[in-house]
Order: sequence, then structure tokens, then C-alpha cells
Amino acid sequence: MTENMVMGFAKGLTPHTVLFLVDKPEKTVSLAPLLTRLKYKLVTAVSLYECLRLIDQEMPHLIVCDAILPDGNAGVLYDRMQQQALYRDIPVLVMIASKTREQLNPLKGRKFAGFLLGKVEPKAMLAKIVEVLESHQDVSPFFIRAEDGCLVVDCTLAAEAKVVGRVGDQMVCQSEAEVDPDASLLCQPQEKGKGPAIIRLGSNVHRSGSIYNLFPLNQAKGSGRTWMSHLPEINLDRITGGQDKRGRVLFYDPKIERFEQFKRVFEGYDIDLIHAPSLQAAAAMMGREADSGVSCIYLDELPSTAAGIAIKDAIQKIPEKFRPPVIVATTALNSRSTREIRYIRKPFGLGILVEALDTAIKSRMNFAEGAGTKLEIHYQTPAKLLGLDETGGILQTKWPLVVGNKLILQHPELVKMWEGSAEVKITSIVRMEPTSNIWQIKFETITAQGSKSKYWEKISRHLSEKAIESAG
Repeated sequence: MTENMVMGFAKGLTPHTVLFLVDKPEKTVSLAPLLTRLKYKLVTAVSLYECLRLIDQEMPHLIVCDAILPDGNAGVLYDRMQQQALYRDIPVLVMIASKTREQLNPLKGRKFAGFLLGKVEPKAMLAKIVEVLESHQDVSPFFIRAEDGCLVVDCTLAAEAKVVGRVGDQMVCQSEAEVDPDASLLCQPQEKGKGPAIIRLGSNVHRSGSIYNLFPLNQAKGSGRTWMSHLPEINLDRITGGQDKRGRVLFYDPKIERFEQFKRVFEGYDIDLIHAPSLQAAAAMMGREADSGVSCIYLDELPSTAAGIAIKDAIQKIPEKFRPPVIVATTALNSRSTREIRYIRKPFGLGILVEALDTAIKSRMNFAEGAGTKLEIHYQTPAKLLGLDETGGILQTKWPLVVGNKLILQHPELVKMWEGSAEVKITSIVRMEPTSNIWQIKFETITAQGSKSKYWEKISRHLSEKAIESAG
């Protein structure tokens, strides 16, 4: 196993598809919300013919079927699946209405994943479904590890972007991808003669259908700092239309003495702090202040209590064009930054807080059209390929990525299999341990859209040929 590669897979990383083959679709109604809560996809068929068509299209991770079907039985389904190597590993869970010969005979001599006898409550059925799926180690039953497929493990994830200038000490890039503030990225210019740099503490701004990424220049490391120091200043206009360039921050801190200290310090940075003495007060002030020039909201902790929920509700009620960024100082290790909320870990120095507030305030500004430069770059981060499945595969990185991003997976062998396409979409991400720097990422490839079985047949054939070549 390659150094730093983990042996197991994160729970909840791979979304599962469960296909129900039942005589009446109403049988799945009570189970549907439970499956949705676990992020399982539910597909229903009411005949053996329809089920076989959906298997070909969806390649489900589990089939739950009635023992007796309108046009066959569970034994016929099992035999049909065994005739195709592609479907032999799909587990089948059988619902037996009663212990009669008609129900039991078709099941003899066949290796089903399990049985559910009589009338089964939805929660009990869900528990059995989860048990069967977890037996596949939380991945797709079609999953092939990279080493088993003789694939190179090391690869790179990249996103195309353009540097458009700077706002104060923040480099501004336009891209189609959001960046995670916890990630360190290699900024690789496409222009010869300009060196690369490691950039971090990024934030995201959405304007007129475009995504802008901001990075503090004083955090950049590498030879690229030279060209970064000469970026043109972009003309900025406040979104609120006002002429006052001072930032205004709604600042929740339960200790008034600490707030007063921060207020005096931030006056030197042209930032006004508006005190919220409690979370309840902050929630009440949000709607009142957000449309009157507040550039950012700062919260000292955001608990999962009623007060914390009220804060999140208050944020969502603010019209998007007025909704300011939210920064939360926290000691919770499992807090994850989102588009609306950025978490900074305690303890932190004053410089980290200044940078966070400054970036948030800058994000409330518009970029003048035609200003700045258009230097083409790639954001790059190293990754390790853990394996492939019928929709894409699983990667491992040292930095988090943002779900929904479309990135370029630089892996020559996969690009060849995908017939020249390298674009992938990040569908889920899980941190392996609360304090670890190992993240597992589920991705889908664009070429897997449509019939999953046709895609997986092609990939399986490539992997088999490669295994034969390696053995020879």
C-alpha cells in the first residue's frame, strides 16, 4: 500500500441506489423518506421485465424484491442476473410473505443476501438494507481498487481559473470552482516565465453567475509571489452603492470587555464593529442590519441549540443580494465551512481574524468590467486514486474540496479510458478522522452519464486488458 493511503472507506461517502421489485409500488412509500435521509436513491419496478431494464440503466447496489412476482419470482431474477458477469455481485434481499412452498421453493440453492419474513416494519427493513450495504465496505459492489486494476495511484486535481487582479492585499481569480478555505492549492500560471505559488485561506464570491476566488497575498509561498506583487488594483464599487469604504461587521461576543478591545483594534483597519450581546440578539439584528451596509457577520461559536438554529434561519431569510458572509470562531473539530458560513478554529491569532474579516468585506464588492488582467492559471492539488466504480471513483487528498465543483483529473490512464475527457464532478467528501488531514472524495465522471452498464463494461474491459498486460 502506498505511503499515507488508508485501508478503509468513509461511511456515507458513496451514495447507494436501492432497487425495489414489488407487486405494488405503494409498498415503498413509508420507506422512501428513511432512505432519502441516508442519501440513498430509491428506484421502483413492478415487473421482472422493468427490473431488468432498470438494472441495466442504474446498476443498483442492492435489490429488494418480493419472492413472488406478477411475471416470475425471485429465483428467476437471480438466475437472469447470474447469466451476466456484470450483475453477479449485486446483492438481492428477498421479502417472503409467508412460509409456503410457492414462496420458498424458488429460493432454494441460490445465494441471496438475506430474507425478510412476514410483514416487516420500515425501520427494521432499513436496518437490514444498511447491514447488507455495509458488508460491501461502504463502497459500490462494483468498486475496483486502483492497485487491483493495475492503475497508477498518484494523480492531480486541477481547476481552470483566471487571475483578474487584486483588491488590497487579496488576489482575485475568476473560475468555475469554489475553493475551500482550509485547502492549500498550487497556483500554476499557463504563461511561460511566471513561477508557481502555494495559495491558501481562499474565499468565494458569487456575482452575476460568475465565481470569484480571493486569496490573501501575504499567505502565498513560492516564486509566483514575484508576479503576484505586480498585479493591478481592481476598481471596486460597494454593492450597497454607498461611498463609505469602511467595513461594518455585526459582531457577536458574549463578553463586552473583549468586544470593546476588538472594536478599538479594528478601528485601525477601517472596520466598524456592531455589538450583538447574545445569539438571540444577533438573530434579531441580522435582518435589520444586513440591508443597511453590514459587510460581514462574526459569531463567537454557533451551537446546535435553538439559538444556533435561529441564527441559521435568520441568515437564510436575508435576501441573497444583501446576505453578508458569516464567520464563526469555533473549537468544534468537525465544523465544515460552507458557502454561507466560514469557520475559523480557536485559538487563532489576531492576524487570522483580520484576514478573515478583510476577505469577507472585500467579497461584498463588485469588480469593474474590463479592469485588471486575465492571466490563465490552474489550481492544482495532489491526490491519490483509491479506485473506480460505475459512476466514477474515490480519491484521497490532504485538503478538503467543495462538493459540486467540476474539476480536471490529471491521470493519463483514466483520460485514455474516458476517451480524452478529464472532467469530473465532486459529489461527496468525508474527513477520515476529526483531527486527521486525510479526506476521501467521491467523484463522478462526465462519461458515465447515461447507461451505467455500458460505461462500466467499457471500463472493466480496459482494466482486464491492463491486468493481462501487467501479468505478461
